[in-house]
Amino acid sequence: MGKIIRLDEDTINKIAAGEVIDRPASVVKELVENSIDAEATSITIDIKNGGKSLISVIDNGYGIMRDDLPYLFERHATSKINSIEDLMNIRTLGFRGEAMSSIVAVADIELESQSKDDSIGSRIIINSGRIIDKKEISTSIGTIVKVKNLFKNTPARLKFLKSDKTELNYITDIVEKIALSNSHIAIKYIVDDKIIFHTPGNGDLLSVIQCIFGTKTAKMMLPVDYSNQSLSIHGFTSKPELSKGNSNYIIFAINNRVVKNNMLKEAVKTAYRTLLMNNRYPISILNISINPKVIDVNVHPTKAEIKFADNKSVFNLIYYSISQVLNNSNMTYTESFKDAEELSVKETITEKDDYINVNMFDIIEKKSFNERSSFDKKPLNNTHYNYDNSYKSKNEYINPVSKDMDIDNSSNGQIIGTLFNTYIIYQMDESFMVIDQHAAHERILYEELIEKTKHKNIEQQPLLMPIIIELTLKEKNLIEEYMDLLKDLGFEFEFFGKNSVAIRQVPIIFGEPCSGYMISELLDTIDNYKNDHSSVYEKTIAQIACKSAVKAGKNLSDIEIEELIRRLLKSKIPYTCPHGRPTMITMDKTELEKKFKRII
Repeated sequence: MGKIIRLDEDTINKIAAGEVIDRPASVVKELVENSIDAEATSITIDIKNGGKSLISVIDNGYGIMRDDLPYLFERHATSKINSIEDLMNIRTLGFRGEAMSSIVAVADIELESQSKDDSIGSRIIINSGRIIDKKEISTSIGTIVKVKNLFKNTPARLKFLKSDKTELNYITDIVEKIALSNSHIAIKYIVDDKIIFHTPGNGDLLSVIQCIFGTKTAKMMLPVDYSNQSLSIHGFTSKPELSKGNSNYIIFAINNRVVKNNMLKEAVKTAYRTLLMNNRYPISILNISINPKVIDVNVHPTKAEIKFADNKSVFNLIYYSISQVLNNSNMTYTESFKDAEELSVKETITEKDDYINVNMFDIIEKKSFNERSSFDKKPLNNTHYNYDNSYKSKNEYINPVSKDMDIDNSSNGQIIGTLFNTYIIYQMDESFMVIDQHAAHERILYEELIEKTKHKNIEQQPLLMPIIIELTLKEKNLIEEYMDLLKDLGFEFEFFGKNSVAIRQVPIIFGEPCSGYMISELLDTIDNYKNDHSSVYEKTIAQIACKSAVKAGKNLSDIEIEELIRRLLKSKIPYTCPHGRPTMITMDKTELEKKFKRII
């Protein structure tokens, strides 16, 4: 007897659902896109328990006709295309007829709808794929879909869902992007009975940016408006002064469809190449209108990916449009924002810069040493650094210092001077080191922070005036989820208002003004590594060390240089900063003499 069998319809539906519905955010995306295709001008999204217990989407679109209800939950039944030719000119967000059948295969559904062509509405309740109730009701034109108990019939998939907050972050990301790409639709987003935002639906993208990211961000955005015969680009991009630690805030919509495409992001990043530091990215929200015949949205079941017939032309046009805006960014773009209650936006809060001023090297463990008004190049005291016990093989590939070099003896060297207020020249018996003061200090602070967080004895610095930061929902959730880590690192937060937080205490290791910008960068780091708990711990500490370390170009006193080298040579891994950059390079006397042809 053969081994191949035909699967039953129920199993087929559950397998197919996995291609389209893999988490609560997928359900939200499919339902909201259906509402947009129904030409809704108002959509309300209500989420409970990260979408696991309830996802509700209410719209005022043209509704579902009673005659169409029998086909609504069947696979590959759709009102949006009739033939393969229609795929070449598709403008709707959905078209496969898979969404509702996929959802009903893995959840309970309650649906109410009335078409403008019907005199009465309909309600249908489906549990575990079976119709429990179906009847005519009196309701308004539009559709209400409630999805409950997601993945109750597929416990393996339910098991692999993340925490409610993490799943909510995925949902929020989808809802925000849909709102930003459909400014003509009023979108109300409710989470656990709290209104997160409510966009005005007046076609003003800047108002949506203000609702989602806050007034401060909206004031830093520049308008992008470019058209030619092939396509048009409309939206906003941030001034170079406003940047993020990842590219998640570069958002593209093609014909109002939110898409992923690395080429599009690369075009924006290239336009900012000389304006932003490495690993910093702008906020860009751009909607591209283009002939559907020159794009392919049928790349993946989620329809989130897209291909262009001519990548090079699209790249060049995006790069050109952004570059033109940035070249003229000295112009002041002002927008008279409407009344906050009308827009339902976050209030503007002035950020305070008051702080306790701490000398950069006060953060180094306090120990006595000879203070001298001038440095006489005397050798440092031996620190007895044990290279063999501290240096691990996993770091060998990035070690710029020869393994044969005697680190113990290096502490008997003398400081010759500095280059460019950045590089310290340190001479040993028959060799010398060039030490990067920022990378070296970063390594010192990183190891000190790691050690102190283990013993929960981070010194804290109370702020005379708290720093008030306006948060997105995603940032607020990150702080709540990683509150224990942030407390261990010396931060004290107090939530107030809808989406604002007051920072009342910071690690004294900062030693300089702690700004909202620094906190934002810290949250970006947590966001980038949140799926790996060990990495998020290390990377967050590395970020604090980097921001707190003495900067390149800062003139250090002789005493500070001496202390920096002493502490570096006592580090467990003195050769690199926490991000992998070398802290020092070395050259012996013989190699130097070869450079000058003294020896062959």
